[in-house]
Amino acid sequence: MFYGRGVRQLVLVWGISLLLVLGLYRVEVVIPALHDMIVPLYWIIAGITAFMTLRWLRARSTSDRRGDDRRKVARRSERPTSEEK
Repeated sequence: MFYGRGVRQLVLVWGISLLLVLGLYRVEVVIPALHDMIVPLYWIIAGITAFMTLRWLRARSTSDRRGDDRRKVARRSERPTSEEK
């Protein structure tokens, strides 16, 4: 799925966002006078959620550096050592 990435991070972001929105909605129902102050918080949460979702969906190449050995051992063995010089 998406070059081996799991959905745990995406589910976590959406779950926390949903809990925050539900909590804000509950506060808004109990204290309606706060409506004008809470509406921007909905937009902030929606923006952060959209940003994190787009970041998760970002296209990655199949040769992502996390998929292979970062040290490139094969290249190191090709370089002459100080003893061979």
